[in-house]
Amino acid sequence: MITLRKTKSLKSIAREWDTIAELRDRQVCSGKDHSANFVLAPAILGELPKVRALVDIGCGTGWLTERAAKCAETVVGIDPSGESIAIGRERHGGSGITYYAESIENYSGKNRKFDLAISNMSASSAPDLCAFFSASRDILKKNALFIFTIPHPCFWPLYWGYASHPRFNYKKSCAVEGEFKIQNEVSKILTTHFHHPLEQYFTALASSRFRVEAISELTGRGFRLPRFMLVKSRAV
Repeated sequence: MITLRKTKSLKSIAREWDTIAELRDRQVCSGKDHSANFVLAPAILGELPKVRALVDIGCGTGWLTERAAKCAETVVGIDPSGESIAIGRERHGGSGITYYAESIENYSGKNRKFDLAISNMSASSAPDLCAFFSASRDILKKNALFIFTIPHPCFWPLYWGYASHPRFNYKKSCAVEGEFKIQNEVSKILTTHFHHPLEQYFTALASSRFRVEAISELTGRGFRLPRFMLVKSRAV
């Protein structure tokens, strides 16, 4: 059952991810989540240069943070879900890795600067894209890379089955509530992501002082149309 709403608070969304944190970590670490392990992670990790300081924005349980740590001397993972961060600290820690249970909007006030940022499927959980990208830019040094993935706005509504919903308008942002699912499993846990049109993503990036350098459309096993997008941008 899919419900479309005008918006939803980040605090409510974080509570949803608290509920699903254990399941998500198990899905990824067991290999059941094919897209996470064999589509999204390789796409991001394959773009990473060696740097001194890396930040994973919306890191979830830290499974990708831990893998990306091979590319940096120090790594910070940030996520508003306290349960996800607790799992990250317990299972995906290591020398040089630190986790913070807060939103990027709050963390940006700490005035720390990074050489590289990654964000896997987290911009689509942001009720306010401009605030998300602006806060991300605030913690990056000039010329730092920001590499992130999102559900492909053109095709994700088809895969999730709300493209034909009478309230869906591609050109308008909306909150999409539904039972969380991966290719091999559908849970009964409600989560929310936001549909934002591509125009809004790139307008928000530009206004937040990012320059887009490359875009990749990612498909995955068993799918004909792209499911995800990787955007490689640079802080200017």
